[in-house]
Amino acid sequence: MVSRKYWGEIKDPVYGYVYITEAEREIIDSFVFQRLRRIRQLAGAEYVYPGANHTRFEHSIGVLHLAGLLTSNPQLSEIISEDEAQMVRIAALLHDVGHGPFSHVFEHLLTKFLNKTHEDIAVWVIQDSDLRDIISDLGYDPNVIAKLAVGSLNRPKMNFVDQIIRSAVDVDKLDFVVRDTYHTGAEYGHVDIFRLIQTLDVLDGSLAVNIGSLSALESFILARIESFRSIYFHRVARAVQIMLTTAMEKAKDGLGLVDFRSPEEYLALDDYTVWAMLKSCRDSQEIIKRLERRRLIKCAYDPPPFYIKDKI
Repeated sequence: MVSRKYWGEIKDPVYGYVYITEAEREIIDSFVFQRLRRIRQLAGAEYVYPGANHTRFEHSIGVLHLAGLLTSNPQLSEIISEDEAQMVRIAALLHDVGHGPFSHVFEHLLTKFLNKTHEDIAVWVIQDSDLRDIISDLGYDPNVIAKLAVGSLNRPKMNFVDQIIRSAVDVDKLDFVVRDTYHTGAEYGHVDIFRLIQTLDVLDGSLAVNIGSLSALESFILARIESFRSIYFHRVARAVQIMLTTAMEKAKDGLGLVDFRSPEEYLALDDYTVWAMLKSCRDSQEIIKRLERRRLIKCAYDPPPFYIKDKI
């Protein structure tokens, strides 16, 4: 079957060679996925860590890779078919296609003015954009892939399939912990994500961590806590994010940032296009001018990050 046929490899700075199938190559080469090259993973963090310019594109490739490792571990490979494993890999690849410009910075606008999240948008994009035909031609149901990509397939006694992509210890979180620390250089301890991946099992239909990997799990949890303090909620990164959010709110009506009516209109928005729009808009250009000169707002109070529930 063409969808599971090996095509080639992508060299990833974190994992080395990531091997992909022909089906995955077709999706990667689509406009929807290529757009992720223009969506930064950590908008604002580059003002603190100059190397933090990685994008949702390479993160999604990494999540694909980890999903492949997890579905082929000794425990899961016995209960999931090769075709199901390929479906999980495709869903993992597409889990972030709903992100807007500057990633979670744009999420504020989606939530405040449309009552949507990037996951809602991801389902919409997969079901109604060109991806629908690509996925159908590969022999998969776009509606199933869309739900699985956001961890909401909800198959009876198969919660673990959703949990591979969305749970407390999913391939998305495992990748961004190691990838974000790699690109920022903010190393705060080794996390053996491969130990977790190789020992994850299924108990009563849900993913379970083997007690032998407890130390790896603890390291992962501590790394996530520290990543909030050192990267995601660093006061300088937050200053940039707040300024970008304010600029987009001021300009949203004039630029129609939340007026998109089709996936194509939404997908036309990325870091490059929106930055140029904000720079030329009278309502937001002063903020962009300050960002270009690194004249940032100052921190008056820096609360402990442990009380902040939302994930960057």
